[in-house]
Amino acid sequence: MKQRPFAYSDVYRHPVLPAAAFDHETAKIKAEIPAEIATVCKNESNCTIFLNDGTWFTTWSQGSFEHAKDERIVFATSRDEGLTWSAPQTIVPSTPTERNAYGVPFVIPAKDRIYLFFFSCRQDVPWESPEHDAGNLYFVFSDNNGTTWSDRTRIDLPDRDMAIFPGRFHGWVNHPPQIMPEGDVILPIAQCNWLLTRRSWMLNPAEVSVVRCNNILTEQDPKRLTFTLLPEGPRGIRVDVLRHGNNPALQRLLAFHNGTPEQSAFNFQEMTVVPLQDGRWLGVGRTFLGSPGYTVSQDRGRTWTSVEPLCYSPGGKPIPHPMTMCPIARTSDGRIILLFTNNDGSQRGARHVWDGNGRTRNPQWMVVGRQIPGETRNAGLVFGKPMVLAEVDDSGDTNLKTGVAMPQFIERNGRFFVCYCVNKEHILLDEVPRVLIDRLTPDISKI
Repeated sequence: MKQRPFAYSDVYRHPVLPAAAFDHETAKIKAEIPAEIATVCKNESNCTIFLNDGTWFTTWSQGSFEHAKDERIVFATSRDEGLTWSAPQTIVPSTPTERNAYGVPFVIPAKDRIYLFFFSCRQDVPWESPEHDAGNLYFVFSDNNGTTWSDRTRIDLPDRDMAIFPGRFHGWVNHPPQIMPEGDVILPIAQCNWLLTRRSWMLNPAEVSVVRCNNILTEQDPKRLTFTLLPEGPRGIRVDVLRHGNNPALQRLLAFHNGTPEQSAFNFQEMTVVPLQDGRWLGVGRTFLGSPGYTVSQDRGRTWTSVEPLCYSPGGKPIPHPMTMCPIARTSDGRIILLFTNNDGSQRGARHVWDGNGRTRNPQWMVVGRQIPGETRNAGLVFGKPMVLAEVDDSGDTNLKTGVAMPQFIERNGRFFVCYCVNKEHILLDEVPRVLIDRLTPDISKI
């Protein structure tokens, strides 16, 4: 790390492989690397929840490299408020025919049952085949704090017009389900369709949907659980192509990869959701627009507004951010926390919003916001001055995975934490002092 001022603990740290260990031509770890090191060098997509006895429970995706056939979903626990962690244990492994890599946990507060939702997709077909990565959403559960897990259950969802095959889709999950103030349990999912572009995977159009877990808080029998896909209709939540086709960040990306706005501009992915003070739901996710995109629902997820760039204030400047995760969270006292990387695809030598090599996913920033009563523009939010949370040393060999990614903001017993992965190899946990959060909070009385 170049700077990590709020270091608290390491959830999992993998020994760094030498640059020569990875064969980029074959996308494989070279054979001379010891197996016990090579098979755990990819660690990402961390999600933390809390059990009734105070245990911290964190899941993530582990394997020899991204898209490897040995990827699996693992978990580790902490019984001392995140200071020390157990060795990871496998929940769901991949198989020769299916890839199981990204899972999100959820605990039933009254029962301490842990659910893990994950997307299982085909990996027994060539990468170029449209069948590759097509699959379905599943869940498993544990009633003994992860010691054993149930068989998996498939969640049948209606087809979107993004789907290539009936009954299957190209999708993924990133963020744990959450209980909204009205009692709804919701799980955002992303879905893409690479056949629409037939060019670079970086131009894949995508949209977000919300899976409402209708009776998961009360129903014990997993066969009787029901799920609803929102918004209603054939499409998920998208960016308005006609409004944003001339967006500068989008244009830089399309020019670099020879794409068109009509094919790619509606891209919206990896949404997190927070409740606002007036009862609306606010969703924020990554886009091609050089900013986090936001959308609002006034009817508990049934309909959502078209995605717009999130700004520092109503009518203010867009918050700079590339095509990487930008989760939003709400504190118990109503403040809004946004984690982002402060780069619209033109900073630190980046050529576009998907540019890697440490240019767009480094450093990791945080900003604190408040809601202005009665204001609807920008979801009613105004944000204060941003601050760097952590920065990876990217002065050496780098690649698309270099930097800080997939952060999660956590509030626990009046304390604030951020858990994130570094170079998609290590899972780290930092504690952000409350006094700093207070200092970064804007004074809306002066607006």
